[in-house]
Amino acid sequence: MPYPKLWTKEKLDKLKSLYDSGLSMREVGDQLGKSVHSIASTMERNNISRRLSSQTRSTQFNHSPLSFSPKINLTERERNLKTAGLMLYWAEGGKKSVKGIDFANSDPNMIIIFVKFLRELYKVQEKRLRIYLYTYNSLPTDQLISYWSELTDIPTSQFSKPYIRPKSELKHDKMQHGLIHIRYSDIRLLKLIMDEIHQYQDAEVSERSNEMDCKSIA
Repeated sequence: MPYPKLWTKEKLDKLKSLYDSGLSMREVGDQLGKSVHSIASTMERNNISRRLSSQTRSTQFNHSPLSFSPKINLTERERNLKTAGLMLYWAEGGKKSVKGIDFANSDPNMIIIFVKFLRELYKVQEKRLRIYLYTYNSLPTDQLISYWSELTDIPTSQFSKPYIRPKSELKHDKMQHGLIHIRYSDIRLLKLIMDEIHQYQDAEVSERSNEMDCKSIA
């Protein structure tokens, strides 16, 4: 008498569906009540392709909860803040970072606006905010860290080790408070902000194109 098949077509389809959804083999095994070894050997016997470990990490990251929450219904003040924040990042932000947001500036007012932009419009997680200070050895580093911490309301414990550059005698330094990078490690927030900047660009280019078409017709 033949032994019953341990893996029916229905179970194999379920295994493949779970794995393709981004779950690891361990997570698939937990769902099906099987060991990792059983899942791995079954996939091998049935020619179910395995992902590279880097692909697994990427898939799991994309399926993980967002670390921020974009605000949808904006007041007029918030719309103005959003426009200001997007334009600041377009001008002074890192566009190709592999880690997330990186906005650099030495102007305290611009820093205040950008931090408010992140907090109010994207509800970022405070613990993920980081500051990287760029300064000169002629400036009081500890005082600058305290200054920027108070200005941004980001604790000094979330400051990275500062970069301290020797003072140049050939160049007059106007950055009395140094320069800081506001960083937030979520590549999905960077993608969202860049998409919104591109939408703004496309809208402005389209409007300008329409104006030129009207002038040519007239």
